Amino acid sequence: MKEKLITEINKIRNAPSLLSWDEASIKAGVVQQLLSIIGWDPFDVNEVKPEYAVESRRVDFSLRIYGMNKVFIEVKRPNENLELHQRQLLEYSFIEGVKLAILTNGITWWFYLPKGDGNWEQRRFFTVNLSEQEPTSTAEMFTNLLSKENVASGDAIKRAEHLHEKSQRTKHIKEALPKAWYKIINDPDDLLVELLIETTANLSGFRPEISDIEEFLQKGRYDIIPKAGALTPPVSQKPTPPLRQSISGPAKDDYINKKVKSFTLLGKTYYPHSWKELLVTVSEEMYSRHAADFDRCLALRGSSMAYFSLNSDELKQPAQISDSRYFVETKLNSNSIVRRSRELISFFGHKETDLNVTAA
Repeated sequence: MKEKLITEINKIRNAPSLLSWDEASIKAGVVQQLLSIIGWDPFDVNEVKPEYAVESRRVDFSLRIYGMNKVFIEVKRPNENLELHQRQLLEYSFIEGVKLAILTNGITWWFYLPKGDGNWEQRRFFTVNLSEQEPTSTAEMFTNLLSKENVASGDAIKRAEHLHEKSQRTKHIKEALPKAWYKIINDPDDLLVELLIETTANLSGFRPEISDIEEFLQKGRYDIIPKAGALTPPVSQKPTPPLRQSISGPAKDDYINKKVKSFTLLGKTYYPHSWKELLVTVSEEMYSRHAADFDRCLALRGSSMAYFSLNSDELKQPAQISDSRYFVETKLNSNSIVRRSRELISFFGHKETDLNVTAA
């Protein structure tokens, strides 16, 4: 079957006048030819029903198994705008309870799960283009999704749903990756900062300050990669503009290289001597108010490090919270301390804006 299908696909690809064919020619010369190779009998109207009536309208082909509609195929002329016919086909399919539908102009084949979520475009899970895609993979997809054997067994639907899930997963990942990168660069996890500090020290012999690392990330110089064996990027290469200029995002306070003067928490003002004291004070205030459910703080973690723990050995610079069994990590830069403090109070139902910090 596969070799015969590949041969037929190549024949269609190389047809010199294909683009000038009318709809009837596409039905007979492309659609029915391919269906016959993958197990369907195009001359048996109980199997391949042409002009199937759906209320007062008709769909070009209904592929049927034991009298049940399984696949609807709507055919248009080459170069016709298929987007104009999506809604019609999917409405036909939805009315009849058909789970798999195809819209084609003979060259482009759009595969749909009509009963899926989302708009018409989002229900399209796969595209086959006979002119552009490699014939072997195209033949495999036709067999997987449209052969009589797979449609009858239900495997076609299972594979279609898997492809749809995969395409949605890919879409969501692509949408989330820039946001994740923005968050990492503009709000770096403390583990990332510490890793860059240690690696820079190992390479250069000098240990950078936290402010050096954050400035490096914020200025977008992370994309300057030195040549093999080099310890520093080429001097002639200019740093790229800061990432925050190219990706929209909320402005955030920057406390690097600043001293804390005071902070107000839930209407009460404190005057800590250090950023560490700010974090410990906020933690102790939350413990005094929410001792019964303070275990919530244990969920506040970075990608590979804890910010609160019952085990002081798990933290690099632990500070005990009042006389409780809880410890807080204090080896953090000033920005991280403010972020962790605001996250902590939000864990207990307070607004992040309930903590206001003044620094200079």
